[in-house]
Parts: sequence; C-alpha cells; structure tokens
Amino acid sequence: MAIPKYVQIAEVLRRRIEHGDYFAGALPGAPKLMQEFGISYMTIRQAMQKLIDDGDVVRAANGRLEVPGVPGGTPRLQVAYIHHSAIALNDKWRSAIAAAARKYGCSYQDVPFCYCDDAVVYETLDKEFDVIFFQISALNQLLLDKLRRRKEQVVSLFTDLTRFGIRCFDGINIEAISHLMNFLHRRGCRRIDFLSVEPGFSYPNPRQAVWERALKQYGCTGEVWDDRAVPPETSIAHALSLTDRLVREGKLEGADAIFCTSVEAARGVIRSLADHGIRVPEDIAVTSFGNPELARSNTPSITVVNTPDLMPLISRIFEHYLGINPAPERLHYRFELEEFPPEALLQIGESTASDYHETGRRRILPPPGPPALSGEGTYNH
Repeated sequence: MAIPKYVQIAEVLRRRIEHGDYFAGALPGAPKLMQEFGISYMTIRQAMQKLIDDGDVVRAANGRLEVPGVPGGTPRLQVAYIHHSAIALNDKWRSAIAAAARKYGCSYQDVPFCYCDDAVVYETLDKEFDVIFFQISALNQLLLDKLRRRKEQVVSLFTDLTRFGIRCFDGINIEAISHLMNFLHRRGCRRIDFLSVEPGFSYPNPRQAVWERALKQYGCTGEVWDDRAVPPETSIAHALSLTDRLVREGKLEGADAIFCTSVEAARGVIRSLADHGIRVPEDIAVTSFGNPELARSNTPSITVVNTPDLMPLISRIFEHYLGINPAPERLHYRFELEEFPPEALLQIGESTASDYHETGRRRILPPPGPPALSGEGTYNH
C-alpha cells in the first residue's frame, strides 16, 4: 500500500528537526514548503497536523509552528556541531551534545562535512552560532586562524587547542593510556608499538607522549609508525595499507602489541594482519583509545581506553555559555582519572585475550617474494 504524500513529507520534516535544520525554532511557512515539495496547501496542512499530533512541533501564540524546547521560537543558545559525515547518528559525543541542547532549551544544528576543506566548515564558522562544537583533526593554518577568530564560541573535540585560547572537550584524560599499557604489560607484552594515521596540523601527538612515558615506566620498548599523508576519512584503508607495508618489510617482527590512536586505525590494522594470516590477539594484540561503541562492534572487539558518561561534563560547558555557572578561565573539559576506579577506564575486548601471556605466539615474518611497491605516505620511527 502506497504511503500517503502528507506522511512522507511529515517524515522528511521530522528528520530535519532531528538533525537540527530548523535551528531558529520555527518551521518554514506553508508557501515555501508547497514550492519545495510541489504539493497543495491541503497536503501541507495534513503533514503539519501529523507533526503536531506526534509531538514533533507545537503551535505558538502567533500561529507559527515551532520545535518544542525553543520557547517562543527564541532559543537560549544556537548550537552547531561540525563533524565528519561518517559519524553515526548514535555516536556518544553527538548524542550528548544534542541531548544537552534539548535539556537547556537551546537550538541544535548538525553540520556534517565530507572532507576537511569542505566549504560547509568555513561557512558554519561564519554564521552567528553561540557555541560551535568542532571535531576535525586535519587543521591547516587558514582553518586554525578562522577558529582563533571565533575562539570564544568554538569548543574543539579531542584536538587540544587550549594554547590558542580555544576550549577543548576531551572526555577522559589521555593519561588513562598508561592504565592500558599496564594492562598489556601484565599480559606479557614487552614491545608495544604506536601507530597513527591521523593527519593534521603538525603538533606532537599528546597520546604518543603518554605512550612513551608508559614504556619507560613499565620497562617496555616500542616503535612509532606515524603516517599523515591522507585525510582522516580514509584512516581505516590507510591503516590497512600501512600495516601491510610494515608486515611485508618485517617491521612488526618482535612486536607484542600495537596501540592505535583511533579505533578506525585499529580496525584497518586488524584487517591487514588477518590478510597476512597473523592472529589477533594470539600473535599480536591491538588496542586503541575511545569510541567504545565502535570498538565493541568490531570483530574481534577491540580493547580501548573507555569513555565515561559525557552528560555531566557537557552540562558544565552549556552552563558556562548560559551564564549559570560561568568558568571563563577553564579551557580543558575532561574527567580526571581519580574520579573513576581503574577497571572503569578500560573496555576489554577480544583483541587482547585474558590469557594473552599464555598463548603460543609465533613470529611475525614478512611474506616471501619482493616487497610491495610503496604507496602514498611514509612511516618513520
């Protein structure tokens, strides 16, 4: 049975509301929607009535249809979240920001981009948003300059730009990586390599610094495989390619574990190792940082530094901008390690078996024949 036209239109408008397209609160008028969808006034009225009946919109005193939680069509704050289009709708960070916007009666607009220099990124930074959450690791000087001009409104996710006066929402303290290194050490790992395929503005990787300190603390060794030649949207494929090259050239011989800076990179590493018949975790363990939902859904599931409930921390950011509990001097928003028991800092997956130190690990040898031709990017240690 065909779905009535007004139901189809109501669904389109509902999805737009969920994505924050109507961030000013009020929906477009009937004439504009009639022209956009090529339908009659009666069909638009039916679609709007369905949205009202379903609680997706309310009718204001002036007769306009508005998104609930935006009293009088005037949001307390206009909030945007700029992120890569590959981020899932149920991503923990995305959900926390959208939920906090609803909690405090703020408008919310989702702004996905396709690549790092996408025009939508620059256009959004030019709009009059009160708060702009920003998740992108590939920063060039032009984009950094633009961010610095909007530093009072911008909140960077994961990338620490506090030295430029830009607030950072980083969740768990990266020092938790040391707990992961201790976990691996207790399971017999003595060489723990570091792998990153994150491009971006050339600053020292803070996660690498924690990894290096942990190596010294636990008496381990490790190599750095750092390749920044491609955009982050291809990090899985690029990590696969880099790992393939490392295995073929014998670079991973002797490695007990690999710490990857992102779950996407870890997925590429695991896939490449499987292509070479290298078992995870029997031959080598693979771990990462954050994104526990994606890590859990992988096969094998990936051991990661866990991310706690983000709402308490994101609420503090909103309350600062709303003037409820202003903290103008605070730039870094993250949970401190002492707030959690050690076991809560890690999500243990199949990529590091509990009996890892007892398994019969075989040597990781390069395959026979000539090495593969070099592709884009380089690795160094």
